[in-house]
Amino acid sequence: MDIVDRFVNLSIRVGSTFDSLGKIPENLRCVLMTFQGTASNPQKPSIFEAQKFLESAGSWLSVTAEELVREANLIRPALSAQINLQHLSDRICRRREEEKLKRKNFALRRERELVDQRIDTSKDEQFMKEAIDCARVAEEIGEVPVGAVVVDENGIVIGRGYNKVIANSDPTAHAEIMAIRQAAQRKKNYRLDNCSLYVTLEPCPMCAGAIMNSRFARLIYGAPDEKGGVVENGNRLFDNKSLNHHTKVRSRVCSEDCLGLLQEFFIKKRKKES
Repeated sequence: MDIVDRFVNLSIRVGSTFDSLGKIPENLRCVLMTFQGTASNPQKPSIFEAQKFLESAGSWLSVTAEELVREANLIRPALSAQINLQHLSDRICRRREEEKLKRKNFALRRERELVDQRIDTSKDEQFMKEAIDCARVAEEIGEVPVGAVVVDENGIVIGRGYNKVIANSDPTAHAEIMAIRQAAQRKKNYRLDNCSLYVTLEPCPMCAGAIMNSRFARLIYGAPDEKGGVVENGNRLFDNKSLNHHTKVRSRVCSEDCLGLLQEFFIKKRKKES
């Protein structure tokens, strides 16, 4: 590893002082020689050049321009190679972005591990049956029978919903949205961290977006929706790794009951229309 590469890797240590760098002499020497290489006269860098260095490539250092010049003058022989300060600054920006992404990915993996440790699937069928009960209410008022419930981290149902798009003259009044609104009001929070959403039908794009924006820990659904769903069908939105939140998914819980309810509804509907 050359001096510049070492300097770029050291740049993630925001707030470094000469004392901290001096614990590994090669690191301190690397910083001082890199600064020398950006100066017009490496043998005698100026205070002005030190200030420019600390405002750009050396912004991660907690030292003054005077200290930098003084320490750099102690390094002999000085670095003879010329280093372009702008190019060095650009490399450091890229290195920091890489480190930021690395930390973000680590945090996401850790979050998923913690969620996995807390998951209790033993009551999934019980809560799905409550969602099915909500779907039956939708059927009674002539809506497509889809129901949903929100369960908090203590296993308490804090939101119930069923399709009301016709009754409310509202295209957004899907079961999931209705349940999410009720749960958010009850928690007095727009984030539903550590909560689970149970819904009888695979969510559509609108509801999938609401689920992720609400930061649900889990989504559990019953019947798949080949035409409108976006979890195991369509563009599989929950598999998108670029998203900053990832909800755990369990599918096809009580799927036969959920699908049967929908099929029966549409059979009756077609008979009435014929």
